[in-house]
Amino acid sequence: MKYANGLPDYYETLHVSPDALPEEIKKAFRLRAKEIHPDTNRDTPETLAAMRELLGAYETLINPELREEYDLRYRQAFPEGGFDYREFLEEQLSDPDSAGKLIFFDLLHAHEREAIDLYDSLVHEKGFDLSRHLDREDFMDCAFLIAEEYESRENFVGAFNLLKTLIEFEMERPYFKHFFREVLDRMRHLLLNKMNRRVTLESHIDFVLQIARLPLDKRDRSGYMKKLSELYLNAHDIKRARFFLQEARSLNPKIPGLASLEKQLQQSAFNA
Repeated sequence: MKYANGLPDYYETLHVSPDALPEEIKKAFRLRAKEIHPDTNRDTPETLAAMRELLGAYETLINPELREEYDLRYRQAFPEGGFDYREFLEEQLSDPDSAGKLIFFDLLHAHEREAIDLYDSLVHEKGFDLSRHLDREDFMDCAFLIAEEYESRENFVGAFNLLKTLIEFEMERPYFKHFFREVLDRMRHLLLNKMNRRVTLESHIDFVLQIARLPLDKRDRSGYMKKLSELYLNAHDIKRARFFLQEARSLNPKIPGLASLEKQLQQSAFNA
């Protein structure tokens, strides 16, 4: 821990920047606690002292009144701004864990371009798996942010792969909970609308099938069944198009557009 005028640098202790949000402080505390005192380590005077320092930093910065008082003294003791967490991580990019933390940090601090560029380069050059270098909850939050960025940049395949991973993670053990609906809706909008004519028809069908096989509710499944019917109709596979139309109708007879799709199928079958 660094000191100036007798004041400890709690931001350095937690490895966060002085403008860190409470949620960042909470996550940083969890990460630092794991690093300082993993479950596999025995209690030693060094680890106990480090944990006391960490707890002191956390309890001060997570309390709004204590943090305000601390920050007044901090600006005097560390006029240069003290610890720069981003710079610290950049100096350790050869460490995959630090790279993962930097990607997440940048996404949370309006450095989206830098985050995506780093993530893409690590994935393409080193087969980087972000889920191995962040804890489960941080990975899920980070992956959702990357998927949003990918979608805004029209990298729909990249967005699909990350959203699919998140759906599978959530079904295995809930974390997003009520927020999970937003993940499902984003995937639904991606597959039913945004991918239209932006990926090959074969790939589009494959992506929808991958999600349709998951244990989703009737609302989602009926939408994907209808989409598969439309896609197979575009592929001139009338048999499969009719099958998925029937599946959509059985799940939700009131889903909009079924009658119109049925007419298109009849016309296509007549012209075949």
